[in-house]
Amino acid sequence: MTGDKKSKVLVVGGAGYVGSATCAWLLDQGHEVWVLDDLSTGFRDLVLPSHPIQARFVRARAGDRKIVSRLLKQEQFDCVMHFAARSLVGESVQKPKEYWENNVEQTRALLELMITADIRNFIFSSTCAVFGDPGTDRLHETLPKKPLNPYGETKLEVERILERLANSHGLNSIALRYFNAAGAESELRAGEKHDPETHLIPRILEAAANGTPVEIYGTDYPTPDGTCIRDYIHVTDLARAHETAMLRLLERKARMTKQTPQGVFETFNLGSENGYSVREVIRACEKSLGRAISTIERPRRPGDPPKLVADSSLAHGSLSFRAEKGLEQIVDSAWSWYRKWKLIPPQKAVFLDRDGTLNEDPGYLGDAGQLKLFPTTGSALQRLQEKGYLLIVVSNQSGIGRGLFTRDALSEVHHRLDELLTPHKVSLDHYALCFHHPDENCECRKPKPLMLVDAARRLGIDLSQSYMVGDKGSDLAAGRAAGCGAVALVRTGAGRETEAKISFGEADFVGDSLAEVTDWILSRENAKP
Repeated sequence: MTGDKKSKVLVVGGAGYVGSATCAWLLDQGHEVWVLDDLSTGFRDLVLPSHPIQARFVRARAGDRKIVSRLLKQEQFDCVMHFAARSLVGESVQKPKEYWENNVEQTRALLELMITADIRNFIFSSTCAVFGDPGTDRLHETLPKKPLNPYGETKLEVERILERLANSHGLNSIALRYFNAAGAESELRAGEKHDPETHLIPRILEAAANGTPVEIYGTDYPTPDGTCIRDYIHVTDLARAHETAMLRLLERKARMTKQTPQGVFETFNLGSENGYSVREVIRACEKSLGRAISTIERPRRPGDPPKLVADSSLAHGSLSFRAEKGLEQIVDSAWSWYRKWKLIPPQKAVFLDRDGTLNEDPGYLGDAGQLKLFPTTGSALQRLQEKGYLLIVVSNQSGIGRGLFTRDALSEVHHRLDELLTPHKVSLDHYALCFHHPDENCECRKPKPLMLVDAARRLGIDLSQSYMVGDKGSDLAAGRAAGCGAVALVRTGAGRETEAKISFGEADFVGDSLAEVTDWILSRENAKP
């Protein structure tokens, strides 16, 4: 079911796993795709699939009232698809308030902005975690909803909000309850890329590649081989279901009249309807790789139901949905993705302080209107990116910890920074930010190296082949402590004052501008054998 009409779609969380795979599918069908993502857990390199029609990207949180409100009013999307949720069960237990704020409150704000802009078609990425452990052979939509963890509770709460808005504001929405999404998109434009990685299949593949054992949590469950059974669904099958669900909503909207203004809320379980135990998945990976994989048995993890398998009969009838790809295809595609992204040479990067290095420093920059780039910033970054360097902003933002501005205000500043760099065809790859007050003595604030080290691990960066550039001694110290190959001081911002204070050798190079520092970096690059 693809239809002839091509739609304009906003994909919220389109830099994540299922979101990016759905973008690739929608682009292939000829739809106009926009991506909204704050990159807190997503990846910039997943945003623009290699396709003649490229997705347009806006960096902001889902509920950013200023940026998102303007975007929705200007673009008038046919449909909004929502994938922007924190999704680690264990982390949700440790950080329930953060999960509620991100998964529920940000979504609630987005929905309010949609209604104000008169956009009333919404596809929600939900989960089988809303059921908890019903103790049945297959899970159908009408079973009681008893989540076992804060993650499942946040998803269920959004479903309740959608149902209320259908009655009160005419919102048309569909919640698609995934089982275990797995595999990679056929052209390897999208696949699993989590930090940390918690999903079973990529964990097995990584262990196999590194020659380490796979941990099996629980071998005494009431299942044939004692390990948990799950339903694995290929990510492209999920992506296809999102388009079908969207077209279902658009067809309903076309039939609506002023006399029938009430919206609709529907839920569908999406799975393959086949259950595989942990040991069966390991055997499938062994077959795909052609090698044995060792295991270590661990105790059960709290809250893991013995068996979760979908009953997708409702989706069969209403969405014409059937999983087309089985476990073997899932594993083969996941292994191809792993080899592409994990078994490649590490990348090089330039880590950049923000205020005083890229732009003028007015002191606690919380107003996007005050952002002014230095004259050479755009062209210098363009040259670095063209030479294959990732561009990582590393910035202490204690204005948040001091209560001087909000995270939404900071997001608007970075949205403006992205806009100013667009004419130079520059896309910053990552923002590494510390929000703490200096008195909190956190581990991430520069001159400590944690922000650089975390970004390097997440993006596969070889720190020894990378550079740190800044205007303060804390920038240089963070770069040294992280293990950067070289550090450079720029005389913009506080640079001249810093130069007068530092000792010989604290900076490998001092330049009047970012352009001079770029000349130096690229001259070192050209001098390599």
